[in-house]
Amino acid sequence: MDEEKVRREAERVLKELSEALGEINLEETYYVVEEINVTRNDAEPELNPEFRKAALKIAPHKDDEGYYIAEVGSWV
Repeated sequence: MDEEKVRREAERVLKELSEALGEINLEETYYVVEEINVTRNDAEPELNPEFRKAALKIAPHKDDEGYYIAEVGSWV
């Protein structure tokens, strides 16, 4: 593509975008929230043996001893 054709296409896209945005109602709404950080109450940790079974059932890779096998950093 030549530079002039790209420039015309960009101007056309910007014009269409500005026309579409011109129809949007830009009225702002503010919400008052009394509690900013909502957290749960801490409790004693509990060991649930069913959790490990369920997690291992959906694990994509595990060894014979029941440990997860994870690939680390292959995308780096």
